Amino acid sequence: MYPLLVLIYLAACQGGSTEIGGKPTAPDDTDLTPSDTGTPGLTTDPPTVSGDCLVDPALSVVSATPVAGLLPTLVEVTVELSVPASVAVQCTSDLDLAEVFFAEDLTVSASHAVRLSGLLPGTSYSCSAAPTCPTQAGPATAFAYATANPPGVLERLTIEIDPVLGMGGAWTLAPFTTSPFGGDTWLVAWGPDGSARWWWPAPDGVGMWVELLWYPSEGEFVWGGGMDPQGRVRIVNLWEGETYAFAPVGWQDTEFHHDGKRLADGRLMTLEIRENTRGNDSWDGFGLRVHDPATGTVDFDYNSQRLVDDGVLPPGGGGFGGDDPWHANWTDFVETPTGPEAYVSLCFERQILAIDGDNGDLLWQLGRNLGWTILDAAGLPMSEDALPQCQHGLEVVNGTVLVYDNGQDRPRSSASEWVVDPLARTAQQIWYWSEPGWQEDYIGDIDWLPNDRVLITEATQMGESQIVEVDRATGLVASRATMADGGYTYRAERYDGCAMFTSAKACPTLAARHAEVAPLLAP
Repeated sequence: MYPLLVLIYLAACQGGSTEIGGKPTAPDDTDLTPSDTGTPGLTTDPPTVSGDCLVDPALSVVSATPVAGLLPTLVEVTVELSVPASVAVQCTSDLDLAEVFFAEDLTVSASHAVRLSGLLPGTSYSCSAAPTCPTQAGPATAFAYATANPPGVLERLTIEIDPVLGMGGAWTLAPFTTSPFGGDTWLVAWGPDGSARWWWPAPDGVGMWVELLWYPSEGEFVWGGGMDPQGRVRIVNLWEGETYAFAPVGWQDTEFHHDGKRLADGRLMTLEIRENTRGNDSWDGFGLRVHDPATGTVDFDYNSQRLVDDGVLPPGGGGFGGDDPWHANWTDFVETPTGPEAYVSLCFERQILAIDGDNGDLLWQLGRNLGWTILDAAGLPMSEDALPQCQHGLEVVNGTVLVYDNGQDRPRSSASEWVVDPLARTAQQIWYWSEPGWQEDYIGDIDWLPNDRVLITEATQMGESQIVEVDRATGLVASRATMADGGYTYRAERYDGCAMFTSAKACPTLAARHAEVAPLLAP
């Protein structure tokens, strides 16, 4: 599957993910320097990486052959050695010597497959390969590699970065289309320079209304939604392509709505359209389904019909949303100290629901005219008009709810954080942010980033979509990524430089290790 070094680095850098509220874990102290226990025939002549890795006079690189992966920005280098050793590979952009891509295979073998990922597109590289433990007496073996450009539709992002605050993370992941209604949808990861480093076409019929997430430890993208049967939740491995697509009985007639994700325990969750009825009337309600991809077992299956039957939600049809009167557009399934809870955003109903993940009971329902007391950051009462007016891409972490508020009855959209206390029936807005010119009634996203940053996808159905990183303490914009005119997105994520690709420029941990090995890689 993956070279040992790649797995080690990804494990060390998982904390950069925006998942679980963007609360990073500290990198581990894995020693990336292999040791030798005294193989016969080795000498102590330089160069060496450490005192334990000696020079083997019989060791040399027989060949180093690059082969493009599924995309031109992915390259697997096959390295053959004369005798077994660990090996390292680097590729440096011919236009920018700071753009170094680096990986190792720490297994002691005569044959290696070392993978570099996230290379700059349309770029020529000078590369080299060399054993690292034991080492060889001669120089590294040089070779060249060149990447092709992505499809022409995937234009660069324009990225502006505050020189003081700096940009949090490096890799921006989002769905992309040139037509928000009926156009082809691409799943794309852009680099800190704005160029596309990974891309994947969604099946025909899938709109940009999808959730797209990266899972570093597995080396996989997981996505779902798009308001189409083909938007059933899927897994795309960076090197192997699509490895899983949810296919329950009747999936061809199921409309997978705006979400699909992997949960912390490895199960997958889907948001679906379910027909709801009252008497002779029918409309599009929603369904939540959690299943184990390994066994196909469904552990949680919820139908909003229960909310209608219990009098929690009004019967639909013919209202603002037509046959989709509530418009469920986001969901999550979170383990809490009291058990699992499912959360749902109902845009047109302007409500957020919490549902017991074991028995399906309604835990709380936040919205206007439901008996809640609304408080500001100081704990003073506010009008119910402050509650979200359609909301997208929420995050629920440690009892707080981060909200992208479309603000349909206001002059602008906004971001806010709420503390919801269902026992006291209070909802307190503890943070608020907006900026001039930002107003979108129907789409958008929000995510926690590390270091008290928030990523806001100021998506739009007309004009330029922007992905804005806000420093919550100061309210200043740390970075802003703008799509070219005619490009649209719905949601976005931001990942740490160590969490996705093998760029030494983006990942300090990788850069430090590269600096140690660099003398051996000199051709």
